[in-house]
Amino acid sequence: MQTIDNSLLQVSVDENGAQMNHLVKLADNFDYLQDREGQEHVTVAFPALGHDDNWALKLPWTVVDKGDARVSLTLIDTPKSYKKFPYHFEVMVTYAIEGNQLNVSFYLKNNSNKDMPFSLGFLMPLSQEWQAQTELNKLVLTGPENHSGELTSTDFKLQFADQKADCVCETTLNKESDRTFKLSFTIA
Repeated sequence: MQTIDNSLLQVSVDENGAQMNHLVKLADNFDYLQDREGQEHVTVAFPALGHDDNWALKLPWTVVDKGDARVSLTLIDTPKSYKKFPYHFEVMVTYAIEGNQLNVSFYLKNNSNKDMPFSLGFLMPLSQEWQAQTELNKLVLTGPENHSGELTSTDFKLQFADQKADCVCETTLNKESDRTFKLSFTIA
């Protein structure tokens, strides 16, 4: 488990799946991912959203950079993954805290000599106490004890359904190219 923080926020990321397990507002020790039922976690999905084809959950992630308020983890294809998803790829996810904002960036590189179609997801479950309002490139979340936040991105389609804030991007990466996808969660 990797923990990053500043004076306002603390975030814990599990190397298994690069999943965010805690998002804590330090002023009142409120964890946005915990409710009376238990602890939730944010799931990274790549190259597909379904569990069976989500290599982000199956392959090992490696911590490649760590600072007080940021951590980067990398995922690289394997011979086993290539048999089911015939592309050579690298994925790096960086969690970085700046003030009251958590910035999440995904750097994807297609090392294949053919175009690579894929889905990239950042799936954040929330308890029944949370509500969301969808705006252009933004999800405004209001929750228990007057806690709120905003998920914003121009790279992901943002939606709230079944008590999950889903940030999903479905696209194709050209052969031997790379691209960065970004989203932010601002705590109010």
